[in-house]
Amino acid sequence: MSKEILHHLTNLGIELLIAFIVWRYYKQKTFSFKERYLTFWPRFWTGGVDSCILWPAVLTTTVLLAYNVPRILAALILIIESLSWLIYTVVMHARYGQTVGKMVTKVRVVDFRTEGSISWRQAWLREGIPMILSLGLLGWEIFLILSGDVKPSAIASGEALVTHKTFWLMTLLPGLWFVAEVLTMLTNNKRRALHDFIAGTVVIRTNTEDDCPTTASDAVG
Repeated sequence: MSKEILHHLTNLGIELLIAFIVWRYYKQKTFSFKERYLTFWPRFWTGGVDSCILWPAVLTTTVLLAYNVPRILAALILIIESLSWLIYTVVMHARYGQTVGKMVTKVRVVDFRTEGSISWRQAWLREGIPMILSLGLLGWEIFLILSGDVKPSAIASGEALVTHKTFWLMTLLPGLWFVAEVLTMLTNNKRRALHDFIAGTVVIRTNTEDDCPTTASDAVG
């Protein structure tokens, strides 16, 4: 168990360092209005920052599974961990248009037509395909545990999943979806990914010159 915990602590340290650097970079950074939709890199760094927020759930899951808890309990733990990420993302986008990661990188999800706040429906639609793919992976993990094919502790380390004969199949669709998302984002002027087209949303910078307050010295100059 200590090996898995050390691994997660190392990852957390790296993620926190990256998150701090990203925060420092975007803290005082402003962009021109024409760069309003150029959000690829801010969105790229967002995931790492949000991982720090949800790290307690990941560590708790690792610790509990490492003790080889009963298989039914292990399945329940995995379900709760998966739901924590989904609920966090949907609620933050629906309420604020931003996760903590997006707040740090100064981007926000808005309605494509009005550029106003998005609805709960749009927040759920944005996560629709990732949610289905995540449920597929979750179902696979639960099946492996309940069937006795792998022990909960092996799920905690991740080695049992990577070396399993069906690993390539269960990661193929998420991998293809990720590639499609990136390619779509890079091939339209407003950097809308597939989930943005599905939900009718677009991601914009909140730190363009028109969004940032003008100081007295700027006004004089």
